[in-house]
Amino acid sequence: VSCILVKTMVVLAVFRTSKPGGNASLKWFGAGQQRGTVLVLTSFQAAICTAWLVSASPTPHKNTRYHNDKIVYECVEGSVARFGALLGYIGLLAFLSFLLAFLARNLPDNFNEAK
Repeated sequence: VSCILVKTMVVLAVFRTSKPGGNASLKWFGAGQQRGTVLVLTSFQAAICTAWLVSASPTPHKNTRYHNDKIVYECVEGSVARFGALLGYIGLLAFLSFLLAFLARNLPDNFNEAK
């Protein structure tokens, strides 16, 4: 998700620089800055995931409450707050990507990212 977010930011920056007075913002979106941003965003997600797995990792749980003749294995997610933080961070990245894509909806019609 962080790669999509950075790619959308670069596309917006490129088209904003084509407007008068917008050439200064492109210097912040070089190849090194793009890789660094993806690395930082991914490292932050990995840190949240590692903290969740180290503190209270998910464990299998035998559930015989509903079926006495069958044993159903369920996953107990451990720390619900840390799992929620992980999903919330991924959701935040997805929301920011959606927001930037919404801002990019007015790009020229002849823009083809595949080129």
